[in-house]
Amino acid sequence: MTIESPAPKTLSEALEFIFSYLEPFPKPVAVPTRQALGRILAEDLAADAALPRFDNAAMDGFAVRSVDLGDDGRGVDLKIVATIQAGQTISHKIGPGEAARITTGAMLPQEADRVVMQENARMDGDRVRLFTTVPDKSHIRRIGDDIKRSSKILEAGTLIGAGHIVLLSALGVGSLQVNPRPKVALLSTGDELHDAPTPLGPGQIYDSNRPMLAVMLEAAGAEVTDLGIVRDDPDHLLTTLVGAASDHDLIISSGGASAGFADHLTRTVSQRGHLEFWKLDMRPGKPIGFGDVDHCPILILPGNPLAAAAGLAVFGQAIVEQLAGQKTKSGTTLRLPISKPYPKPFGRTQILPGRLATDPVTGTTIADPLPDRGSASLHSLSLATHLIVLSGNQADVSAGDPVEVIPLWRC
Repeated sequence: MTIESPAPKTLSEALEFIFSYLEPFPKPVAVPTRQALGRILAEDLAADAALPRFDNAAMDGFAVRSVDLGDDGRGVDLKIVATIQAGQTISHKIGPGEAARITTGAMLPQEADRVVMQENARMDGDRVRLFTTVPDKSHIRRIGDDIKRSSKILEAGTLIGAGHIVLLSALGVGSLQVNPRPKVALLSTGDELHDAPTPLGPGQIYDSNRPMLAVMLEAAGAEVTDLGIVRDDPDHLLTTLVGAASDHDLIISSGGASAGFADHLTRTVSQRGHLEFWKLDMRPGKPIGFGDVDHCPILILPGNPLAAAAGLAVFGQAIVEQLAGQKTKSGTTLRLPISKPYPKPFGRTQILPGRLATDPVTGTTIADPLPDRGSASLHSLSLATHLIVLSGNQADVSAGDPVEVIPLWRC
């Protein structure tokens, strides 16, 4: 699929382009509710029951009729005609001058419209003296107070969280229609790379990007296929990409995207698809590319670790959410003052590794950039919790200026 439009240059233009490019997500599948955590709901869901399902006591105490209570606080004496516990089926009806002892969650007997909590009562045999007045709270949870029957409780595209599972379990929903997890093929390129703990030779390094990107993708809801390290051989690379495109929703590569003589990736993509854009006006992450191989989208990330992490946090996780049909994006974007000045040219997006901190004067939360050690610094990456995004329309940033802050890790 190719879109005839100018190639995006900025981060926001690239995101807008990618979202317009992606195809709709696949056919939904059914999963047990208890296994739906982190999945995307595929259909609107309505309650087939009310919550609470019946009028019940919100306190341990005595179910009574308000008309039998006094209004002067001196109390009344009532006859106890029943004891009702949670889970019991009842047929009790409270008459004049009568009360039923009741536990929290138990079904309210007929005619009762108030529960007097036991702290305001004194029992004597089969009678109880209630020290309360009519304006006191009813301490009753009415049917449908929480959820009305047939009301819409969740929308298609909702990311299912633990709170949703609580609600669905209470409603007796045993399974859900969810969108399949996007299948992502992940690979690294470069003859210098090896997987730990293989002994290294001269000029060789361990591949740290692929393990990092895999856990980031899984945290975003993807099903990851690790294709390993692909050597700097155009034929082998092409075979790997074509094979991955046949049964995956997305390919993500790390490395091999710069202008070096051995960087075959961008040229190889063009042989079996389209390289829609390559190189953005951002740092780190300028050599980020996007396109397709045999109609499967591919996101090309730089080899430098910080650039790869930033590219996945900004683009890769958003693509996974889009492919999964997620309506509300899970990444929380904050707008916070920056802790220190940062020089940058106008027009370029600058992404800084950083952390949230507390302003020692105001006590408010601020964005605190880590020392700039370059996009290859694994130390900075290990310390960072957030990315600080200085937009292209900002020039030199002063301490206290508002900046965009996004989580770096979800895992």
